[in-house]
Amino acid sequence: MSEEQQEFKVTDKRGFSEDGTPRPDGAGGKGIDKKAEDGAAAAGAAQAAPNRERPSIDFPSYILGLYTQVMVMLGEVPNPVTNKKEEDVEAARHGIDLLSMLEEKTKGNLTGEEGQFLGQALYELRMKFMAKTSGIKL
Repeated sequence: MSEEQQEFKVTDKRGFSEDGTPRPDGAGGKGIDKKAEDGAAAAGAAQAAPNRERPSIDFPSYILGLYTQVMVMLGEVPNPVTNKKEEDVEAARHGIDLLSMLEEKTKGNLTGEEGQFLGQALYELRMKFMAKTSGIKL
């Protein structure tokens, strides 16, 4: 076999079939033999990432992510990168404004629990923001 046409095997390790239905075994199917156009294409072929269970995507999870970011910006929670408490009050204000905009735009479209969760998160963040910027003791 020449260097220009190398064989490699691609194994589909996705937990679902081509039409989107879950596979019964949850893992990939059979390998597919392909011929590379050139050696660079074969060398650059990506390996399939291992199956990882990901958290569900829902509104409270999204709000919790934004809430956590604002808590980091307020210096209430250590920055996960530096492992130090850092303050960026303007970024925190921006995050609170973003959550406020979400509250306004989703009004009437949330379940009671989702609306309560968002309202409570905003209340807590606003109080912590006021404590940082106005010297209010909580």
